[in-house]
Amino acid sequence: MSQTNFSKKNKAPKEQMTSFKELSFGEKVSYIFGYYKYYMRAFVITALVIASFIHSYIRNNYDIVCSIIAVDGKITGYDSQSDAINKGFTEYLGIDGKSTRVEINYNHSLIPKPLDQEAAVTQDKIYILASTGSLDGYMANTDYIDYFCTEDQIFFYDLREILTAEELDKIGEENIIYHTKEDKTKTPIAVNMTNTKIKTETDFTMKNPCYGVVISSKNVDNAVAFIRYAFDL
Repeated sequence: MSQTNFSKKNKAPKEQMTSFKELSFGEKVSYIFGYYKYYMRAFVITALVIASFIHSYIRNNYDIVCSIIAVDGKITGYDSQSDAINKGFTEYLGIDGKSTRVEINYNHSLIPKPLDQEAAVTQDKIYILASTGSLDGYMANTDYIDYFCTEDQIFFYDLREILTAEELDKIGEENIIYHTKEDKTKTPIAVNMTNTKIKTETDFTMKNPCYGVVISSKNVDNAVAFIRYAFDL
């Protein structure tokens, strides 16, 4: 190999290094994030899958009878499963909270933030949990309650299939959340819990908590029981 050819082959990398070096800190961050974001996301998804296997192994020591994700909302005790909502619902179900538990996860957000992949990671995790039947209930503010609904799959149970007409009447039409398809078909998918004990008797930070039962739930009865608990049905 001639010295000329060697110089030519090494000229481009040197120029690229110089160009990157001259970028501002913000530009460097944007460049790295833009170049590697798909690899980072793939890594996070792989980590989630591995974590789900670990989680399943740990769950052998106890039985989770209702798993709920609450996005963009916090409550005292959220990080230790000792929050008022969890404790109240556990008591309502008549379980001990040890060998048999309710799991409410408040550690996720769907609100996009600059240079932050949390919203994308949360979206992927919820898809994974729902597709494996590991998610029973989904709670979010009004603007995000039908986030996962599509024309082909509404994501939630139709409330008319899991609650009686009398129960829906007690909940009140003003507290029913609908998903409207392109053909204007409306399906009742969730309930607004803003005026229930979920919000009024706790320090839950979610402004307008709305809740629906995920269509792939393996614990439908308990997921529906959360609605009955909230509205004292």
